Amino acid sequence: MRFEILPGLPPYGPPAISLTGHGEREFREGLVVRFYPKGSDPWIGNFVGGIFDCTTVLDHPNGRDVIVVARGDTCIIDPEHHAIRDRIASDTARAIGVPALGLVVFQGSVDFSAVRSDNLRWNSPQISWDGFRKINVQETMLTGEAWSPIGDSWISFSLDLLTGHCTDGIYELEAARALRVTRKSD
Repeated sequence: MRFEILPGLPPYGPPAISLTGHGEREFREGLVVRFYPKGSDPWIGNFVGGIFDCTTVLDHPNGRDVIVVARGDTCIIDPEHHAIRDRIASDTARAIGVPALGLVVFQGSVDFSAVRSDNLRWNSPQISWDGFRKINVQETMLTGEAWSPIGDSWISFSLDLLTGHCTDGIYELEAARALRVTRKSD
């Protein structure tokens, strides 16, 4: 075991390390995780998080780090150094592990991002106007439906999980058709 989610801040022992955007000034309890780094004592991190529903803790595909999603606020933790190594997103609605490809995909409000086992990342373009549904992963493709305000409809899209490339995102298609409105001077 490399980590465990605790039901709250322990009343005894060393204090938890606050790992938030506000640093040590953050004193609210959030997602509390005990880390078990190789060769050193366990320690506890407190992640206050954001405003979204997604909360989870995952092994990073590199086998060393840990990915923490606290109410949508997503970061990569270096358990050996008790620190945030990288921030991924603040609007994660879902984290999808794809072990066959050595990556974790993060579904945001309007786009996707991923981190690979070699620590490289990709970010997709904006695909949806606001939200996704029917997300499915098959081999190297992620498919689903993206919302469009035009006709209040859901439009199918596909995303290449190796590159983050999306050719049929409804946002880009509709934004390209938009007309620029300028004010005519008198």
